[in-house]
Amino acid sequence: MRLRIAFKIVAIVIIVVFLFSTGFWLGVNFDFIKEYIFKTGTSNVAEPDSSNLNSNSTSNGVSIESINETLDLVYRNALNKKSLPELIRVAIEGILTSLDDKHAEYYSMEEYNQIMESYGGTISGIGILISEDDEGRKVVVMPIESSPAYRAGIKEGDIITEVDGVNIEDMSLDKVVVLIKGEEGTSVNITIYRESEDKTFDVDLIRETIYIPNLFSEILEDNIGYIQYFGFQENGAQKLKEEIEKLIGDGAEGIIFDLRNNLGGVLSDAVEVCDLFLDDGTIITVKGRKDDKESFEEFKAKSGIYTEIPLIVLTNKFSASASELVAGSLQENDRAIIVGEKSFGKGTVQVLYELSDGSGIKFTTAKYYLPSGISIEGEGIRPDILVSLSPDDEEDLQLNKAVEEMQSFIKKSITN
Repeated sequence: MRLRIAFKIVAIVIIVVFLFSTGFWLGVNFDFIKEYIFKTGTSNVAEPDSSNLNSNSTSNGVSIESINETLDLVYRNALNKKSLPELIRVAIEGILTSLDDKHAEYYSMEEYNQIMESYGGTISGIGILISEDDEGRKVVVMPIESSPAYRAGIKEGDIITEVDGVNIEDMSLDKVVVLIKGEEGTSVNITIYRESEDKTFDVDLIRETIYIPNLFSEILEDNIGYIQYFGFQENGAQKLKEEIEKLIGDGAEGIIFDLRNNLGGVLSDAVEVCDLFLDDGTIITVKGRKDDKESFEEFKAKSGIYTEIPLIVLTNKFSASASELVAGSLQENDRAIIVGEKSFGKGTVQVLYELSDGSGIKFTTAKYYLPSGISIEGEGIRPDILVSLSPDDEEDLQLNKAVEEMQSFIKKSITN
């Protein structure tokens, strides 16, 4: 009997964000805001480019300078006094709110730094992977074995409702992450609703420093290589290549590539991962807007390295963004069979920019499309072989099915 595999992800959360670049200036030429930012931020930031945002009135009579005047007047004269940082923040948030973009968000310097830390090698947290369901609830995808959350009895499917007494119902996933994370040795109180038992309870946890690996691999029975890919990050494909080399050196004749609970990451890494297994064809196209123009970028496969070895990809409802891109591209290029459950369905691209004072903003800039031209936004990737899995299953039925299919592939390859 193959017991359900103990997932070896070691992170509090992987944010569902595509990272293209950093370094962005809001572009508004407010002299007193600029003075504040340069005093509190870095002194070597380039002057903002105001060529497209000057004090001249726009077509409807509203000028950029009027925003400057409003902030100045309110800051100096309003009875309900607000600090300059508060006013700047709500001004930026107002711009983002106008986009009607559920992914748009503003982050303070501290929030931005904590989010970026999630892409590094270690974090300080409680050891859970969380995502957001269709109702906006923050759901525990899995507790990490031996982590504070695991030891406290937090389970897959638990719904987080409060963090340190703060109701998080209408809070973005990113902000919830910031609340949960914190300095090693500090405490955090998590309120959990367990739907299966219809009960709510509090858990007090002490944060620990946790190492975040990029992947885990092993040889399963019958010379089947197994790789679980936790998140797409810079240089991740290179690490994957090295791991595949090791597996093949150890006798692997087929690869099961596990993208379950992989919430996404860096677009370039997703493309490079696909390119390891493809030697021609379109990987993905991205259509959006950049520098006030429509943008279009098509990523083509180059000379792949592992184009012949049998490949099966595992997905579930928490496979999102970059993991869906990879699964869908390999599926449509007839390079892999998908086993498991329909994926999350996130086909939009968000860019995370760092502002000059160390804070940050995120908003949607594009959609990506599979080789067929289909967008998976709200649709997800449908597996070739549907296998459902619940937290109560004692065996990993999805992995079992993938192993069964791979055994068949290997036997056919030997026969041919």
